Amino acid sequence: MFGLFRKKKEITVEPEYKIVPAGERRIYVFDFDRTITILHTGALAYGNELSPSFIQKNVKKGFADFVRTVISRGHGVYIASYNDDANADLVEGEALSGHDLIKHYMDQVFGQEQTIFKPPRENGGGEVGPVGNIIASNSQDLKQYHLEIILRQEGLDKKNPDDMKRIYLLEDDEDVVRFFMEKGCTTIVPYSASRSADTAATNTLFTSYMPATFIA
Repeated sequence: MFGLFRKKKEITVEPEYKIVPAGERRIYVFDFDRTITILHTGALAYGNELSPSFIQKNVKKGFADFVRTVISRGHGVYIASYNDDANADLVEGEALSGHDLIKHYMDQVFGQEQTIFKPPRENGGGEVGPVGNIIASNSQDLKQYHLEIILRQEGLDKKNPDDMKRIYLLEDDEDVVRFFMEKGCTTIVPYSASRSADTAATNTLFTSYMPATFIA
């Protein structure tokens, strides 16, 4: 089974990357709330909700090892979330949301020096560039915004079925799953948006409910 945390001296060790032919490289797209996490963050966190102990309990067991496994086999990973940067401005005091919140979670899971999940970088003019595999925006468009960024960054053609099926979605929102399915993407349970969404929402997603074909 996939484990969540390792010993401290191991946690920042990045796996070796296998080189696979471009046509065989998968792109795993994770939702954040209730797919990676057990409890929904409400797209905002502060205080104890940002503590290592809280995050350790709130990240599903097996997530870290699942990610390490797929990237060691040469595949790509993204987090596509409706969690938005602007939410942190809604409360007084220190709070994290959007890219900062997701990056904070990933740093707790993989180590402070981790480079597995990276937010977009700002250029010299303060504008956000396209580089990064954390996509956090409350676009409310069934994550078409997120998908377009992934397609552009990975050089995939949305009109090419072979390209689209290389996108592997893990998402608990049935409507989003259905949208990606209609685009030709691969879902946890083939041809079933509801079962794919329900599976993604289970606390044991990465330890018991992941089909072997989804990991290979």
